[in-house]
Amino acid sequence: MLHEVLLALSGHPSPLFKQHGDDDASEDLDILSPSEKGLLTSLGQLSELHTKLRSHLDGIAATHRSVISRAVATSVRQTHLARFQRKIIDVERKILTKDPSIVGAYNTVPLSTIVSDFGQWQRRMQWYWDTACFIRQDHAYSTKDERRECTGAALIDRLRVDAQTGYPDIEAVAVELSKVAEAAWLRQLAPWILHGRLPTHGTVDFFIRLDESDDEPEKVTRQTELLPSFVSKATASSIMFIGQSLRQLEHHTQLPGVRISGEAVALSREHSQYLAKLILPVEQVQLARAVSAIRRSLSRGILQSLLPLSEIILLLTCMRRYFLVEDGDFTLTLIAEAEKRVLAKEQGVGKLLQGHSAKALQSLSVKDSELGQCMAQTWKSLASRDDDGESAAFEFAKRRIVLAAPGPTNSRPSTSHSASSNSVKVSTIEFGDLLFPTPTCLSLPIESPLNLIFNTRDVETYSAVNAYLIAIRRAHLRLSDLWRRTSARRDHPAPLNPCYSSTPSGRAQLAKTRSRHGERMAATRRTWATSSAAIFLLSETAAFLEGEIIRCSWDHFTAWIGQPPASEQSDDSGIEADEGDLSSAAQRDPETIAAGHRAFLAALVYALLLTDVPYTKELRALLGTIDQLVLLFVRLLDLQQTLDQDDDAGLDTTHTAADERKAALDLDRARKRVDSDLKSVVSCLRQLDQERVGAERYLDLGTMETGGFEPWTGGGVDRLLMKLEFGRMKDDEYEIV
Repeated sequence: MLHEVLLALSGHPSPLFKQHGDDDASEDLDILSPSEKGLLTSLGQLSELHTKLRSHLDGIAATHRSVISRAVATSVRQTHLARFQRKIIDVERKILTKDPSIVGAYNTVPLSTIVSDFGQWQRRMQWYWDTACFIRQDHAYSTKDERRECTGAALIDRLRVDAQTGYPDIEAVAVELSKVAEAAWLRQLAPWILHGRLPTHGTVDFFIRLDESDDEPEKVTRQTELLPSFVSKATASSIMFIGQSLRQLEHHTQLPGVRISGEAVALSREHSQYLAKLILPVEQVQLARAVSAIRRSLSRGILQSLLPLSEIILLLTCMRRYFLVEDGDFTLTLIAEAEKRVLAKEQGVGKLLQGHSAKALQSLSVKDSELGQCMAQTWKSLASRDDDGESAAFEFAKRRIVLAAPGPTNSRPSTSHSASSNSVKVSTIEFGDLLFPTPTCLSLPIESPLNLIFNTRDVETYSAVNAYLIAIRRAHLRLSDLWRRTSARRDHPAPLNPCYSSTPSGRAQLAKTRSRHGERMAATRRTWATSSAAIFLLSETAAFLEGEIIRCSWDHFTAWIGQPPASEQSDDSGIEADEGDLSSAAQRDPETIAAGHRAFLAALVYALLLTDVPYTKELRALLGTIDQLVLLFVRLLDLQQTLDQDDDAGLDTTHTAADERKAALDLDRARKRVDSDLKSVVSCLRQLDQERVGAERYLDLGTMETGGFEPWTGGGVDRLLMKLEFGRMKDDEYEIV
């Protein structure tokens, strides 16, 4: 019977135990006592676990999608179960050699001794089985069940947790398997961090993804659920950045006249030494230090020649001048060109409405060619300026900045996970449909190697900020144009000529004209007051956003970029850099600048109030009603001018006094809507001032990777509200703001 027990423990079928649901196996063992049956039950369970485990591990090692899981399954199958087999052989040897530790008097071998010798394997074999079922559920051979397979990162985390259960034997095997799993993960990491390539095997289980689309030929993203727990977010970002940089280097080595392949090979050999020095199981601090050393080495070497600081500054200068409206001439010229083309379209629509209404509606849409012509004319107008110092940024922007309709995927910055997964969410309220009848936005395609600093989401955020600022500036300009109609505000009709004015009919006509103009002045007084209040609100808001928030934030950010990186003593992982690395660094590495720029942009959007949906909704409504007010006011003034000219000439006119009264009524309704929207905007600002107190006054970056950059803290909503308090106006006890 002992021979049968040992064969069963080795995985062979035996009549002593149930095999595959055989209920008749125990009927032949009636001669055994209950205690012997109980001892055989524990050995039977161990035998069954061993048999099922071998079969299950063979399936995992052959077909599992995760290379890490395959490595762990193979290690258990070939190393740990081999120890169990050697244990069986060792017990058999002791029995055959009559070892007194297991063979008793009269050459008897107590069954309890056999059970005791294999007692330590009961818990261990059960743990092996639980781990194997965690990797893949039992009997998971169909396509439906394969979806329940675990990832390599989940298995590594599970092994690390099991190493702390308190059982020494479980801790030993868990740590041993953790070394196997993490070594497999490092083999996956090595191609990416040394050569910028995805692993040949197990790509589906690697946390780096290469997505290709029409907008971006190659977009690198990461999936946090595939990251082991010992990899911090900062370290993961550095790993992704290193791979991206190496892919950029590989692309540039294929260009004619570029010779950096030998230097890249030497760096690859140097960086492999950092990975080889890692001690398994990998510690978070140890991995962060190695990745930081590789990143700094890459930045000090090839990246400084591939992406010098001057190119980064040039790109940032372009974004500041043209997207953040530092160049006021560009903004004014673009608005003027847009207004000119929209006015021409409206005149064409008026003619088409008389016969072809369908064509009239189609003509309202703006084509890409028309937007291109608008930008070309804008650049042509700006080229006449004599600004030699701005030639580099101007030529850079002229070649790259385009005005186009936003695509379906980039109309607003998305919140899906990428390198800047913790970036703030911009309000979905659209400001880009005010410049033209259809939504438009400025865009700047980011090419290699500048995409190491900027990504598509950053450009979309800049486009959203630009549309927001241009919409405010445009409304301000349109209202200011009303004040250029001096005759509409101050007009005292003079006599036509001395001879006619001295007659009774001439004096009556003059009195009638002056009375009519006086009535019109009184009727439009509220409209002028509302326009004045709106101009004050828009001008103070624009001055606050552009002159304080953007200017101070940008100066703070550029000063940080210009600071020597030797002042930094640690990166985002909290690992102190070597003094030799710091002293030899000539500039901040691109990843640090990219992380600091993302933090700057997130804080800027928050300070510009673009993250608050109620405020942006009310402001967008105000800008729309201001457009209606301007159109109706211009229509009324033109109508009154036509009536006066026809009346003075004694001609019949197609317009009547009823038309003037109707236009005045529409204007008054628009004025009341503007009044209401002005109060709503100020109310939202007061609400924001009450909400943004204490820690909420400035953006909480939380776990966002900042590269050591701390955004500018200043310019609260209360400063804007203090300025607006001086704009509180009353007319006949009717509060405007």
